[in-house]
Amino acid sequence: MSDSHTSAQTRTPSCLVRVVFPLVTGFSLLLFVFLTLCYVKQYDACAAVTVYPSWCWFLCGFFLAMVLLRTHSRRTALLTLSLWFLFLIVFADTPLSLVRGIQAPGPQPSVRVISLNCSGSKTSVLALKQAKPDLILIQESPGTENLKSIAVKLFGAEGDVLSGVDAAIIARGKIERIGATDYYIIGKVTLSPDREIIVVSLRLSTPPFRIDLWNPDCWRSFRDHRIKQRAEIVALSKVMQSLPADLPVIVGGDFNANPRDAIFAELPATLHDSFSSAGRGWGNTITNDVPFLRIDQIWTNDWFQPLRVVSEAAVDTDHRAVIADLIFKP
Repeated sequence: MSDSHTSAQTRTPSCLVRVVFPLVTGFSLLLFVFLTLCYVKQYDACAAVTVYPSWCWFLCGFFLAMVLLRTHSRRTALLTLSLWFLFLIVFADTPLSLVRGIQAPGPQPSVRVISLNCSGSKTSVLALKQAKPDLILIQESPGTENLKSIAVKLFGAEGDVLSGVDAAIIARGKIERIGATDYYIIGKVTLSPDREIIVVSLRLSTPPFRIDLWNPDCWRSFRDHRIKQRAEIVALSKVMQSLPADLPVIVGGDFNANPRDAIFAELPATLHDSFSSAGRGWGNTITNDVPFLRIDQIWTNDWFQPLRVVSEAAVDTDHRAVIADLIFKP
């Protein structure tokens, strides 16, 4: 009786392993292929997937690999884990920034630009004074009058403000208004008599906050949001293409999108993400306390060479500040 009971206990785990192993292996492989296609092709219909950073899906793959390891399929588990590490490396947001973070500081910048979604807080913007900026791009603006008093405290008589519905620009120099909508503002900033810069501060529409991926309506919501954001970027790009092509350009703000999102392909080809070439350390900006995604960015055209771009904790807001040190190319 005892021998029969022991034999049954031995067979039960073995049968379970034979069922679990192919199911988990097949699901992991299908998920890997599906996610890879989503991130490579950036289908609008799959925006509910690509809105998340790649490391979120890597954690899912890691869990599946650990399940395989529990079935004593060590070789398959290691192969599966290797595929998911490859996925993480390929689709991670500028992993080289972590290496650059240990490098020594570079030369003195020509312009220091800060972009910050201040959540309507005057205190949040005033706290940027210690960073000694030349140009500040504001989103969720605290209002024109508050910005004027901030400009005086930051830059004295040299300061100027350009305020829009949501976005704003504060500069150590005069600002000429070029155009604005409810989600961006464009100005020509004169930092010195011989130095003019086209500056754009923007905040694209906010994505839906949903994780119910089993619900088809969730996928439709993210698809429609992607289409809306693309239209916003296309409209901005058309305006920028009508501006003088011989001026330095800075575009920054709260893009409310994964930095690998398809909408960035709609920006003018002359613009480049400054963090991709000069980012240092952990560049994520949302949330301030637990930064998991880099939705706040600063882009420049070929007039600039980014020296150092970092994300730093801010005050009285749920976003971190992006600080970019730039020099003018000869």
